[in-house]
Amino acid sequence: MSPAIVELDANDIPEVCELFQKVFGHAISPELWRWKYTQGPRLGSINLVARAATGQLLGHVGASIFPGTVQRAALSMAQVCDVMVRSSARGGLAASDVYPRLIKTLQGTLAARFVSPYAYGFAGVRPYKLGSRLGFYRELQQCRPGYFVQSGAADWGRALWRAREIEWNFPRLDRIWARYKAQLTRPTVSRTGAYLGWRYLTHPTNSYRLWLLTHLSRDRGLFITRTMPNGEICIIDALIPDFVNPSRLIAALDVALTTSATESPPIFAWFLPPGHNQLVEPVIGSEVRVNHWHTRYPNPRFQPGDTDVY
Repeated sequence: MSPAIVELDANDIPEVCELFQKVFGHAISPELWRWKYTQGPRLGSINLVARAATGQLLGHVGASIFPGTVQRAALSMAQVCDVMVRSSARGGLAASDVYPRLIKTLQGTLAARFVSPYAYGFAGVRPYKLGSRLGFYRELQQCRPGYFVQSGAADWGRALWRAREIEWNFPRLDRIWARYKAQLTRPTVSRTGAYLGWRYLTHPTNSYRLWLLTHLSRDRGLFITRTMPNGEICIIDALIPDFVNPSRLIAALDVALTTSATESPPIFAWFLPPGHNQLVEPVIGSEVRVNHWHTRYPNPRFQPGDTDVY
């Protein structure tokens, strides 16, 4: 008998967290799960599970849907994540097997609840190849860290930029976002104050720092950073003008970081060239097909904060 595909019951969250640890090898708490799938200014969430006739949980796929924008139009952005199948239920690629049925049911559910949603996710190379082979995934971006390299050359334009850490001020963040989104042509989750506050300020386990970027004392953008376990600084999220060399802005961040440290730690971001990290296996940012591919738009430019990992 084929497994049943049903929506996850809230009472079964501890059980799906146990499956997460078995599949991915690290723990997720029910608190973090609820933050991830039920909180923030979302349009909705979908959690589908596969159950054997015995009741055993065999697999899961989830999606968090947030308001987005593209070319001045509203767009539902659906991040697909936690695609997991118990080892005993893997291997089959027939339409009746667990993995294909989970993804196809998710595709149908997204199509029924949202108008032409842009679904996307992040997978390792092997899972991406499997999903691509089945027609589920389309590669958008190979995500690798690129490290900031301080230049000794004089750059007068760089001196006009400042970065400073600030407290969370939602109206101020909304004004920065309003200025930024007017230039967007790529599908992007709306980085409103409410969204940034949920994603970073209220995260149950990680701590983040918010940096205001100013040019001639006027608000022009922001960085959100996290100090990684190895001491490196990851630029998790950024709203930066397209007309400015990102290295100028990271140089301003580097100056701000060194005010509280004797030596600046390494800084990396996904929007910098990967350099020698070209040899590191990437994470594949992909569109997940829902009815059709969104090839009429330029590909999104993802940042670590678009994942559920950083």
